[in-house]
Amino acid sequence: MRRQYPRCARPGRSHPRSGVRARAEDYDKQLDALDAYIAQQINSLPQDRRKLVTSHDAFGYFGQRYGVDISRSALESVTTEAADPSAMQLAAVVDQIKAAGVPVIFRESMQNPKLIDQIASDAGVKVGPPLYSDALGPPGTDGDTYLKMMRYNADVLVNALKP
Repeated sequence: MRRQYPRCARPGRSHPRSGVRARAEDYDKQLDALDAYIAQQINSLPQDRRKLVTSHDAFGYFGQRYGVDISRSALESVTTEAADPSAMQLAAVVDQIKAAGVPVIFRESMQNPKLIDQIASDAGVKVGPPLYSDALGPPGTDGDTYLKMMRYNADVLVNALKP
């Protein structure tokens, strides 16, 4: 993956802050290794199992990068509204999940699980472990750094979607 650096921090350039450059290059290597790991894990799934139903639009980038079909529109509409969803909205979400043919749906780590549990029950699917989306986890958790969060999400997805 090609990254852009400020001129003073580009790899191979001599600069008095070479420690910063060295750390940036090390982090780049970690990001490249993570990218390869996630791709390998997702590619271990059959193509028809690479489907994710979630309520957060952040996973669109993940899906595009790793070839995962992201279905979120109806689920997002009932999990992000302040008021309780109507029976019609819940029925639309359940229909969307059934049409997508997914075995599991996911909630975010900071989301109340009750509504997702109800939707999963009505759709006849399982609820996977929570995913990290727009916030890192507390210190000491599997999501307390970007690298750990991405690895955790990939592992959770793959384990939940395996046939």
